[in-house]
Amino acid sequence: MTMTSTMAVAQRAGRLLRRFSGLPLRWQIGGLVLVGLVIIFTLFGLLGAAIAQDGKQRTVNQWLSITKSTAGFLDSEVDEQFERLERAGALVSQANGDVTEQRRILFDALGQPESFVSTAFMLDPAGNLLWSNALDGGPLQAYVHAYPDVLTPARTGQRYASGVHALAGQPAAILSVPLMDVDEQPVGVIGEVISPAQGLMSDLVASARGLAKTGHAELVDQYGRVVASSEPDHALGPGEHPDFYGPLLAKHQSGIGATRAMAMSDQGDTGQLHVMAFVPLDNVPWGLALGGSEAELSADANQWQHQILLFGGITLLLALGLVWLTTRGVALPIEALTSASRRIASGDLSTPIPHEGEGEVRVLAEAFDDMRTDLQTALTDLAIEKSRYEGIVGSMADAVVTTDMALHITAFNPAASVLTGWSKDEVVGRAACELICAAKGPPSECRAACPLLANPPQLGVSKEVIRTREGREVHVAVTRSAIRDHDGHIAGVVHVLRDISAEEELSRLKDEFLSTVSHELRTPLGFIKGYALTPLLPDAPNDPQTTRHCLEVIAAASDELEELVGNLLDMTKIGAGTLSVSPTQTRLRPLVHAAIERSRLRSEGRHHFLMLVPASLPAVWADARRVEQVLYNLLDNAIKYSPNGGHIAVKAHQTSDEVTVSVIDEGLGVSAGELPALFQRFYRGQAARERGIGGSGLGLAICRGIVEAHGGRIWAESPAAGGQSAEAPGMAIRFTLPVAPARRGSAGLLRKHTVGLSRKQA
Repeated sequence: MTMTSTMAVAQRAGRLLRRFSGLPLRWQIGGLVLVGLVIIFTLFGLLGAAIAQDGKQRTVNQWLSITKSTAGFLDSEVDEQFERLERAGALVSQANGDVTEQRRILFDALGQPESFVSTAFMLDPAGNLLWSNALDGGPLQAYVHAYPDVLTPARTGQRYASGVHALAGQPAAILSVPLMDVDEQPVGVIGEVISPAQGLMSDLVASARGLAKTGHAELVDQYGRVVASSEPDHALGPGEHPDFYGPLLAKHQSGIGATRAMAMSDQGDTGQLHVMAFVPLDNVPWGLALGGSEAELSADANQWQHQILLFGGITLLLALGLVWLTTRGVALPIEALTSASRRIASGDLSTPIPHEGEGEVRVLAEAFDDMRTDLQTALTDLAIEKSRYEGIVGSMADAVVTTDMALHITAFNPAASVLTGWSKDEVVGRAACELICAAKGPPSECRAACPLLANPPQLGVSKEVIRTREGREVHVAVTRSAIRDHDGHIAGVVHVLRDISAEEELSRLKDEFLSTVSHELRTPLGFIKGYALTPLLPDAPNDPQTTRHCLEVIAAASDELEELVGNLLDMTKIGAGTLSVSPTQTRLRPLVHAAIERSRLRSEGRHHFLMLVPASLPAVWADARRVEQVLYNLLDNAIKYSPNGGHIAVKAHQTSDEVTVSVIDEGLGVSAGELPALFQRFYRGQAARERGIGGSGLGLAICRGIVEAHGGRIWAESPAAGGQSAEAPGMAIRFTLPVAPARRGSAGLLRKHTVGLSRKQA
């Protein structure tokens, strides 16, 4: 069958199924029952045929077994005759040519033959009869001359069995063995004439008729002629099944087969198909066949088929009656229930369901009606619950995302849209690993290693980094909980995401600060300890100059420690809102000069400092110590970020009622994105992290706190406008201070201001 015809058959079958499914229920029930009965009857027919075939096969196997045993018995009888002739030949050989003694020996050994042996004889190599127990040896002598193969043992030294021939009008065959002299050379032949139609051999063959009414058996020779048969007048004729016997005799094999009898051998078997078992004999080139009519073997199968047809007809009538009763009592009420269920499926829950039918059908209709009422109530409650859920989730500040077991997004609240940049309509139905997954790599690798796809899913709280629609990385704390169905099985996952980017950044800055402060503390402490222990060494130089140098180093390291601790205390005060300043009328020029001189030592001659502060600049209303601290911190920052040296300028000019002070360097500068974060606590620029520039990240934050405590502003610019070199970008940090009032009023009183950092600034 071609592909096209197969597809055509499949299409026709599909159309038939669709038509059948569109029929009323009563017709469907009847059709299914009819198909079921046909299938059952077919199975019964196949079973009956299989049983009959099995019985037939057992009978045939039994025939083959009987044939083998009978053939074995015949074979043993023939072998016994051969051995009898060989024993007589051995005794004759010992007579040393004494003819009288030889004849006596032959008469004693072969004078009383078996029932199926008619004559015993001895021939010389030329075929002349030397001895015979028959009164008239003429027919035997003529037979030998007609069939000289009887002398074959004299040439080959082997046993010989002839085919069947007519001897004195009766079927006969000859068994012969070689006659040896004292030198084991053939000198003649000793043999017997067998009459298969008489005695034991004929009885064994004839007993096969009792196997069946049509049973028959025949013993055939190597030429296909009948040696003996269970049917009269068949001997010497051709076998009934020569086409079957011939190949098996040639191959010396046993077999079972169905074959038609030859019309010329038995007119009553014309056209009959026989099942025959054939077994070749080992000691003679003959074969025994046994069998019977195939029709007799098939009688049981035919009887089964008639009984199955009768049983099937009666059962079909009963089934049709039951189908008619079933359609009236069950199918019609069920059709009414089907119509009602369609109304319910379309949303009509107000129309009652009719209670038709009897028994279980009526109970089913009542249960449907109760289900309709309960479903109507449940839908009302579900609508209220859904509205409550959507209101709660929609108003949550945290992002809420729900997924099914395949991690496809099923819900997405407004906070999730704000966090990720995706809208609800864009993400519902898509895989979560494409949108909010923390893993890097293609979605296939993500799903292969996803803990949420394990069995059971690994839920709980975790910290992850997701990418927004714009590609920005966001640190989130994710709480995952299971959504379970009414059986308690996990049906999905709720993901609650909270943006912790600020906390993570603060934590990172704190860790970096602790690392930096530890390093900053370790350096001066190492100097203090090292130079304090130097005078105590046994071989230390004992001169005032060395001692003074050690004390100077210890004092300088102590100043660094004091400065670092002071910065930490100032940052603590700023964070707590307790940093205080005592402003007075202050001149900026001396403060700038002092800060530059102090920074010049720190620079070690690598930088050129410029002070561009006019002498006519008005006084500012500021705390001199704190302003000098701001200037020194800014100059120190400029030195750190100008590792290659260059100019560092401090400028000041008046603008309205305030003075703007600028510290400008020719250093590395910062990117525009880093400028807003420079004045945060613990923040250190990318250049500082990449080049290993020291610092605690507190200097600029303290400067901002002090400047804001004075009511001023502080900001950074990069590249620096007004710098001294166009090759380096540099950076300018500017801050403002209020101009001292012209009339002091209560100038004798100290005014104190405090400043603190808000949580967002911190």
